[in-house]
Amino acid sequence: MAEFNDNISQIRRNMGLSREAFAEPLGVSPDKIRHIETGKQRADHEVLGALRTVYGVDLNELFEGGIGSETSTTSSPSFVTVPKYTVSASAGNGGSFVSDPLEITHYAFQESWIKGKGLDPKMLHIVRVKGDSMEPKLIDGDLILVDRAQAMPSDGSTYVVRIWDELVVKHVQRTGKDSISLISANKVYPPRELDLPLDEANFEIIGRVVASMHEWP
Repeated sequence: MAEFNDNISQIRRNMGLSREAFAEPLGVSPDKIRHIETGKQRADHEVLGALRTVYGVDLNELFEGGIGSETSTTSSPSFVTVPKYTVSASAGNGGSFVSDPLEITHYAFQESWIKGKGLDPKMLHIVRVKGDSMEPKLIDGDLILVDRAQAMPSDGSTYVVRIWDELVVKHVQRTGKDSISLISANKVYPPRELDLPLDEANFEIIGRVVASMHEWP
């Protein structure tokens, strides 16, 4: 068991990631990773599956002790890094982001997973959801992967949208030639109707939400 735990720790160190940065794409807490690495907790099926899917970990090597210091890192061609910004996309009453300093951290994704979805890693970024208007699809605190290359509204898709100095995450739907509707998944929140054309200084579709991550209870 000690060797298995050491292997997970070695994988994380090879990637140059903190426990927090390593844990979030897996959908678990940094404490859970710490407990696994120190042998206080076993890695369950969800964690093992996420290690394979997100980071491309060979589970046979993980169990057999084949992880060494030369294992792929975030600089390897098999992984790409995506920036995460401290700004949140509101799924509720909204809030200004203009005055907030934008701190950036990076998260590693398996390159084959990114390419399999037809995404350009240079056009991706991660932000955190704030509020409950997109529940149950997205919950408060979720991290969402946003593709800035997909900035044209398509009915039924979810987008991060800037309205004046507010970022929101909503379903976007055209309701007519001269109007657009921002729709919440949570029916408590009514649709927000906007007239077209919209001044680019006041309205911008940042990108489509292509994936989400949240911590398992």
